[in-house]
Amino acid sequence: MNPAADATDIDLLRAWRSGSAAAANALTQRHYASVRRFFDLKVTHLAEDLTQQTFLAAVEGVERYRAEAGFKAYLFGIARLQLLRVLRKQGRHEHAMRFAQSGGPSVATSLSVVAARREEHQVLLMALSQLPTDLQIVTELYYWESMPTAEIAAVLEANVSTITSRLHRARQLVSQYVVDMTRPGRIRDALVGDLEGWQRSLGPLTASANARQR
Repeated sequence: MNPAADATDIDLLRAWRSGSAAAANALTQRHYASVRRFFDLKVTHLAEDLTQQTFLAAVEGVERYRAEAGFKAYLFGIARLQLLRVLRKQGRHEHAMRFAQSGGPSVATSLSVVAARREEHQVLLMALSQLPTDLQIVTELYYWESMPTAEIAAVLEANVSTITSRLHRARQLVSQYVVDMTRPGRIRDALVGDLEGWQRSLGPLTASANARQR
């Protein structure tokens, strides 16, 4: 029996801080795919490095953890700061970015897009990649991580009503991007007709694509 399997996330993080390799491995295995996926569509070429930096920053800053926000909010809050640091260094304003149009490596090389076999998923991932950064984060945390709006608000340092508004705006934009990228017909009708269902269906696919290889 592995005691780490029954430990809470924060207990594992504290044990990791104290030098436990088993705790480090257990916590990384639990959250690696989610954290890597967070970076995958945004800064594809830096996803691996930023994932490692996020875990290390979480360990180093464990005293700042607040139970009321939840562990996921703590971890993704750190991931967001890591992302913004990179974007600012690259001279891109977080609200103006459109990653599919940037001069960097194409989002088509992301593990999530490469793993997508259905055309609907491919189109939807490309549409999501065009969202402004904060809208993309809100969408992914809501549909892929199943995080409540209160926890997402903690990640983005915003209030719940702002998160609700951003989710609504993100749905509008993704729907428009899908229409812009597709011809009238089956693919467009399927995505626009059940956009939320298709977005949720990407959760398991993108998690599997970004899982750590043993």
